[in-house]
Amino acid sequence: MAGSAHLEDDDHDRDSHPDDWVLLAQWCGFPGGIVFWTIRRQDLAERRFDRVEFQMHANP
Repeated sequence: MAGSAHLEDDDHDRDSHPDDWVLLAQWCGFPGGIVFWTIRRQDLAERRFDRVEFQMHANP
């Protein structure tokens, strides 16, 4: 089955630069998959953890 990634909140990060983001946490808890939590530097400084982004990369 083929498909493409879809962000649920596409407008949230449209104007952000990659350098604005930091890795908050990473989890490798299952074979072939890694989960990442990232946050904007400004949001981290303001403790705005409600704005954390979640990504999962899987290689079956």
